[in-house]
Amino acid sequence: MDILIIKPSSMGDIIHGLQFAESLRSGIDNVKISWVSRELFAPLVQSCHTVDYTHVFHRKSSLRGFAKLIREIRQTPFDWVLDLQGLFRSAVLCKCARAENKVGRSDAREGARWFYPVAVPLPVTDPKPHALEILMEFKRLFDLEPTGTPPLRFDTTLSKANNTILGAPPSKRLMIFPESRRTEKEWPFFQELTGILLEQYPDLQLVWVATNTIEPKLPASDRFVNLSGCTGIEELPALIDSADLVLANDSGPMHLAAAMQKDVIALFGPTDPKRFGPWGQLHNVLAAPNADLSKLPVGQ
Repeated sequence: MDILIIKPSSMGDIIHGLQFAESLRSGIDNVKISWVSRELFAPLVQSCHTVDYTHVFHRKSSLRGFAKLIREIRQTPFDWVLDLQGLFRSAVLCKCARAENKVGRSDAREGARWFYPVAVPLPVTDPKPHALEILMEFKRLFDLEPTGTPPLRFDTTLSKANNTILGAPPSKRLMIFPESRRTEKEWPFFQELTGILLEQYPDLQLVWVATNTIEPKLPASDRFVNLSGCTGIEELPALIDSADLVLANDSGPMHLAAAMQKDVIALFGPTDPKRFGPWGQLHNVLAAPNADLSKLPVGQ
C-alpha cells in the first residue's frame, strides 16, 4: 500500500504526523509512506525510519516551483493521500495527486475542506483533544484503533565538531532547549537555573541547543556546553538521544524528545499543555501561573 502524507510544517506538527505514520505502519503490512515536507524540516523527515520518500516543498518558491512539485507528486500513483495540514496549499496538492482515496481534516481552514471528498471527524471523547489525537483519528480509515505510538527512530549523527565539543559527560547530561517559536512561550530563567545546577551538581553536564546564537552570562565551566547557533535540525535526534533528560519550552524539540520517548520536562505558559504538551509525558509539564512564564520560579 502506497500512502502520501502532506504535512509540510511546522516542526511540532510534523513530529505528531510522524508519530501517527509510525503507528499506522505498525498496523499495516507492506506499507510505503511518502511525505511532503517544507525544505526547512525535510532533513528531519528524510532521516526518520518512518518515511520512505520525501517530496520537498519550497515554501517561498514561485508558482512555477509549486507546479513542479505537483508534477513530481503526480508521477507516482498512490492508494491514499492524507492531508494532515488542512490548509489551502496542502489541499491543492491533495487534489492534484493521483490516488484512489483522498482524505483531509474536518477542521481544515482556508477553504481546504472543499478539495477532498472525505474529511476525518475530530475525536468525540474530548472537546479539546490533543493535536496528536486529532491525527490518530485517521487510523480509523484503515480499520485501526487510534491508539499506540511507537518511538520514532532516526538515522542521524552529530557533526565531528559538535561531537568533539560535547565529549563524554561526567555522569549525566541535561539537554536544554531555551527557544520557542514565540517569545511569550520562552521561559526567561534558563540562565539562572543553569548557574544553580552547575554549582549544586558536580557530575552534571548542561548543554544548550538553539537555532540562534545565545551567549548566557555564566561562570566558566567545562561542564557547560553552548551549542546554540551551531547545530542543524538534522542533528537534533542524535543530540536528544545522547541526553539523560531534556528540558524545553513548548517547542519542536520538546515534541521530538517525547516522540523518541526520551524523558522530558516541558515548561508551558500561554499554550494549553492538554492540547500541545509532550505526548505520553503530560505529567512532566510545569505550567506557569496565570499562563505567564515569568511567574514560573526557578525553585519550582
